[in-house]
Amino acid sequence: MAKGTGVTARDQNWQAAVGQWRLLDLATRGEVLDGNLYTAPGRFGGGGAGTTWLGASAEDAARSLRRYQGLGITHFVLSDTPYLPGIRRQGDELLPLLRG
Repeated sequence: MAKGTGVTARDQNWQAAVGQWRLLDLATRGEVLDGNLYTAPGRFGGGGAGTTWLGASAEDAARSLRRYQGLGITHFVLSDTPYLPGIRRQGDELLPLLRG
């Protein structure tokens, strides 16, 4: 991604949802927000889903998710690549921290 131009082909009928526009707006503020929320995927991913990454250790990710929860966010979509190892890592390392 870093070696790309930041421009990808997009369907001419594509329209971003309001939430997507908010994420793309965040990307204009910088590449790293609040310590470990990365906005670079929004520039290179064509504006689809997954325009931000929470890149952190399990402890830092749990801390950030708790902070977002304190702001009133009630749902999170957690994904990782490669998918199966990422899901295992979340289940083994992140979820126990969030349950505690």
